[in-house]
Amino acid sequence: MSATGSITVVPSVHFSPTHRRRVRTTIRETEPDLVAVELDERRYERLERTDRETPFELARDLPPATAAAYNVLRAVQRTVVRLYGLDPGKTDMETAIETAAELGTDVALIDDPIEETVAALSSRVGPDLLPKLFVRAQRMPPSQQVAQFELLTLPFEDITSGEDVQPAIEQLRWFLPELTDVLIDRRDRAMAARLHALRREGHDVVAVVGAGHHLGIERRLEDLESRDDDGETPVPVRSPSRTVTRIPID
Repeated sequence: MSATGSITVVPSVHFSPTHRRRVRTTIRETEPDLVAVELDERRYERLERTDRETPFELARDLPPATAAAYNVLRAVQRTVVRLYGLDPGKTDMETAIETAAELGTDVALIDDPIEETVAALSSRVGPDLLPKLFVRAQRMPPSQQVAQFELLTLPFEDITSGEDVQPAIEQLRWFLPELTDVLIDRRDRAMAARLHALRREGHDVVAVVGAGHHLGIERRLEDLESRDDDGETPVPVRSPSRTVTRIPID
C-alpha cells in the first residue's frame, strides 16, 4: 500500500442499467483496495440482514417530523424511477457491493447517517416552503424554464460526469436552496472528508456516488489535499456478502 492512496470517482445515476454496468466494469478493471459507496451503516446493514426492515419500519423508528420527510423523499424517488422507466429493484450501490464481494474487497461507507440527513432536511422544510416555491416559480425567467425542460429530457445513459448534471444542480440550488444545502452540499463535504481520510491512510479507492455529488466531492477533495488536512475522520468499513436487496433513499 502506498503512503498516499488514490480516489477514482464513478458518477452514476442510481437506477440506470447503463451506470450499473459502468460501476461493475470500473471496479473490476481498477481492482481497488476499497470500494466506497454512498451509504451509511444503517442502510448498508439493511442490505445484509435476512430479516430486513421495510422502509415503513425504518420510518417508524424516526421522530414524526423526520419520518414524514423521509416518506416524502421516498415518494419522490419512486416517481422519478417510474417516470424514466428505470428498474426500481436494482441500484448502482448494490452492484458496487456485489462486485466488491466477488473480488473479496471491503466496502467503505462514506455517507452521513440517514437519520441525520432527514432530520436536517425536516428542520429546513416548513409550512412556508410551498408559498416560497410558488413565488420562485413565478420569477423563473423563460430561458431557465427552457433549460429545465432540456435537462429533464437528457437520457440518463448520456450522463458520464457531474458536468452533465451541473445545470440541473444549479437550477435546484436556485429553486430549492433548502434541499440543496442538506441533500447535496452537506453530504458532499461529509463524503469528501471520509474519502480523504481513506486516501491519507494509503488506500486506493473506487467511490460510487450519485452524479449530482461528483463535482462537489472532487472540489472538496482538492481543497482537503491542498490544506493537507489531517483531522480524524472515522470511516465504517465492512466485508460484504453476496446477498443484497433494495436500498432506501440515498
